[in-house]
Formats: sequence, structure tokens, C-alpha cells
Amino acid sequence: MSIKLSPYLKEVEELYEKINDFELAVSLQNKYSPVEGMHHYTKEDTRSVIDALSKSLEFNPGELGELEDAMRSGKIDFMHLVHENETMPEEERQLLYIMSRPFFKSMKNAVNVDDMFWQDGRCPVCGSTPSLSVIEKESQRKYFCSFCGSQGHFMRIGCPCCLTENPQDITIITLEGEEGMRADTCGKCMSYFKTFEGSMTAEHSIDSLDIMSVPLDIVMQEKGFKRNSPNPVGIIKMNQD
Repeated sequence: MSIKLSPYLKEVEELYEKINDFELAVSLQNKYSPVEGMHHYTKEDTRSVIDALSKSLEFNPGELGELEDAMRSGKIDFMHLVHENETMPEEERQLLYIMSRPFFKSMKNAVNVDDMFWQDGRCPVCGSTPSLSVIEKESQRKYFCSFCGSQGHFMRIGCPCCLTENPQDITIITLEGEEGMRADTCGKCMSYFKTFEGSMTAEHSIDSLDIMSVPLDIVMQEKGFKRNSPNPVGIIKMNQD
């Protein structure tokens, strides 16, 4: 696929609004569950997803024909986004992520796993590694899945990617003037995740906080750290030169 999406930084908020419109417009006939092992939309839901995607992201008629054919044939496996995203071309991975959000949220709604402990630091619904967390009351940390929106607890200090619990591996980095948010970096695997104070979630959704803190992503990646899952507009690597 060679579909061009909006420039990632200056239009990121506008793209985020369009993605929200897309998700509201999708009407799935089927419910998807992680226990069923289906990793793509059914043929019945493909039309709704393509129509909503075309309208919200303003694609020309026929521009999504190749994608629709792949969806109808079952060739698209959304779990590849979770486990093999680094092998995909950036634009293709970004578009598939946007398209997959209603699917993954349907999976989340099929099971009740919120606020559970995340075994091995991964989302219990889709298996992704988190890039976002919130510090709640009594200094408890809650992680959020960028794919399905699940939330749960893991170790307070440590890395959910490589699972190191050594405090010397973890460094906290803040930006001047950006109150209530920071990056927790791991010197062992060179990954990072963003952390927000719990009070910020009273006014903003976790997706909105992720978008608002894109400058923090840019700084962290310029320092050589990597993000492990996409932001709400499907971006993992901020530098797409």
C-alpha cells in the first residue's frame, strides 16, 4: 500500500480528531474476543470500516481498494501490529493501526480485565507492551494499552519491556515547563514510557495526554530511546525523515 497520511507533527491534532470521527462512525455487526483467535474483521464489518475510513480520513473513491481486498480475504492480521510492527513500512503500519482500533476495543469489551496485574508487563487482552502509565493515589502505577485501551497494574519501579527491576537501570526525565508528565527510561533495553500524574486524567483522556506530550516523545527519541507501541494517530517513531 502506498497511501499517504498527514504529516505527523504539525497536523497531529487534526488527524487525531479525524480518527475519533472514524471510530464513532464504525458500526461493527460482530463482537471480537481474544479467546476466539480471530485477528481480522469479518467480511460483514469490512464495508463499514472502509466507508468510515474513506469519509473520516478523506481518501478518494477506490484508493482503499487494495486494502479492502486484503481485508475481505482475511490477509490482514492485526496481531502483526502488536508483535511484528518493526518489520512493516511505516505508512502501512500507521494506517493499519488506525483501522484496527475499533477491532481491539471490541476485544477489550469482550473481557473484563481492567485493573488486573499485567503478567510479564504486557496487556492481557492483546499482548502489547505499554508506552503510557499514570501514577495514582498512594504512588500506585497504572499502565495503559495503546491498542485496545486496557488498563492494569505492574511493578511500580522497573521496565515493562525487558522486565528489569534494578532501580539503577531506570532514569526519569522531565521537560522544563511540562508539569505533571515525565519519561521513565530504561538503560538496559533503551526503551521508555511516558508517565502522567493522576490529577491530569481528571481533565484529559489518556489518548489526549499522549498527543499533548508528543514533544516529550521527540526529546526521548533524539536521546536514542525507543517507544514500544503507537500513539493514538499510529506513530511510534517521531522522526520519519
